[in-house]
Formats: sequence, structure tokens, C-alpha cells
Amino acid sequence: MNAPSETVVAAEALHKRYVLPRESLFQPPAEVFALNGVDLEIRRGRSFGVVGESGCGKSTLARVIMGLERPSSGSVRILGQSVYDLGAEDLRGLRRHFQMVFQDPYGSLDPRHKVGRIVAEPLDALEKIEPDVRRDRIVGALESVGLKAGDTDKYPHEFSGGQRQRIAIARALITRPAIIIADEPVSALDVSVQAQVLNLLQDLQAELGVTYMLISHDLAVVDYVCDDVAVMYLGQIVEQAPVSQVFSTPRHPYTKALLAAVPRPVASRRRRRSQLQGGVISQMALAVGCPFADRCPEAQPRCQSESPALRSIAENHRVSCHFA
Repeated sequence: MNAPSETVVAAEALHKRYVLPRESLFQPPAEVFALNGVDLEIRRGRSFGVVGESGCGKSTLARVIMGLERPSSGSVRILGQSVYDLGAEDLRGLRRHFQMVFQDPYGSLDPRHKVGRIVAEPLDALEKIEPDVRRDRIVGALESVGLKAGDTDKYPHEFSGGQRQRIAIARALITRPAIIIADEPVSALDVSVQAQVLNLLQDLQAELGVTYMLISHDLAVVDYVCDDVAVMYLGQIVEQAPVSQVFSTPRHPYTKALLAAVPRPVASRRRRRSQLQGGVISQMALAVGCPFADRCPEAQPRCQSESPALRSIAENHRVSCHFA
């Protein structure tokens, strides 16, 4: 897939801290360090995957890029415009260029509204158009995801899970955005339905040139859909490269462990021992040294005291490891 050089999303030095309720009047409130210096760039027409364990910061990153949560520090630029420096009216105009598909196809659609109104929500919020044009846009969005014009007058409960996710994708497409951020878009669906939705995403990209940022814990999904991938651990990107490079020659020990844990259809019946040691450290304090050091089978004394930078080790391949 050929990718033009235009950058759709650029995030720089993103940090996000959540302040917890005080446990005592005499102590400062505790903090959770959800993002710790994330840098990424997504080019037009590419699919960019973000993978990692639950709690590593994937969904927080998606919400910060979408402008749903303000970062503690850092910047997000979409189509060259800074999301958090724009006034309300300018941000409203920019929002038509980025939309989101959520994980739960049952909870993300209002059961009291008909499909036509659900799909038109971003359009009604961001653009003022004639009723006939609005109707044509709704029907066009539904037909682009394999649904029918008559489905506009139905309610979400009349559809299967896969069809509901198609409705959610149609809602994201209706403003003709430059990028769609999909947060675990198929994890709540049966395997056979997952394949249909993933094929749909690929077809829409080929037809409309949509750029995707796909959040997932499923490496197979990322391998199937994405061009590039970032591996996250404790709020940081530890490896980033084209999918083919990461899956064929992973350089970070955490990436190697994730790939080794993927079940194989034909494999020994003996249980595979995890390569990871210990457990995930607390996110209530910033790690000294490498945050993965306590679990890493390749850790050296240097890893306990010196934090590794995310550095280039090959063309388009960055790794946060002293020994990569």
C-alpha cells in the first residue's frame, strides 16, 4: 500500500497523569502515570496499530489524541493543527476530520434512537446541511458498510453485534474523516464476525483512503490490518516499526515475549513457560531505569538505573532498549 508523505496525526512528548482521591487530609493525593512521553506519527492512508497488555495506556492514548482528555503535557497535531491550542469553534471544525469507533457495539449505540439518527450524530453536531443532502449522506454511509437504506428506520436491538459495529463505522465515516481511531473494534465480536469487520475496514481504506489508528491487544488483528505498529508498556512506546519488521524480527524483549505468547494452531501439547519474570510494577510512581527491567530476561545492571531512549536501530525501526 503506497502512503503519501502527509502526516495526519503527530503526537509529541505526551504525558497523562490521573490524580486519585485523597486518602488522608495530611497527605498529597496519589497519582497514576498513564502516559510517560509518547511520540508517534501517522501518515495518510496508513493503518497504525497500538498493542500491549491491559493497562499499558493504549486507550488513554486514543482518548488524548481524540481530544476527549487533555494531556498533562505534550502536544497533538491533526492535519497540522494543534488540538489543544485551538479555540472551541476552530476545534469544532477540525473534529469532522477525526472520528472514533468504540469497543462495545452494544453500549456505543443509543437504544432509544433509530439508526438514521445515530449515524447522523456527528454530521448534525459538526455541519449544517439541507435535509435531502443529510438523508443522502446517511444512506451513503450505511451502504458503504454493507447495510441498506431501509435500515435507517430500525433500532439497534434489531441488529447483530457485527451489524451494530458496521453502524458505528458508518457513523464514524459520515463526516468523511481523514482518520478513524478504533479502540478494540472487534474484541467483543465472535471470531467469524471479527473477520467480516476487519475486511470491511480494509475495503473502506482501499476505496476511501481512510487512515486508521487501531488499538488492540490481539497481535493477529494488528498483523492482518495494520502497516505500522507501536508496542506499549507502562505508558511508553518500547518498539515501533512496520508490522512486517516487528513480527519477523522483534528487537525489544517485551515484544519478543508478546509474540512468543501467541497460541500456535499446531504446537507441542506441553505448556509453554512465560519468558517474563515478576509482575508489572506500580503506575503510581515513575520507574527508575527501564520500566521493564524487573521482568526482562535480558536485563543488565545498567537497566536498573538508566532509562533507555526510544532510538532508531534501522530504517523506520525504533526501540527503547539499551541492548537492542
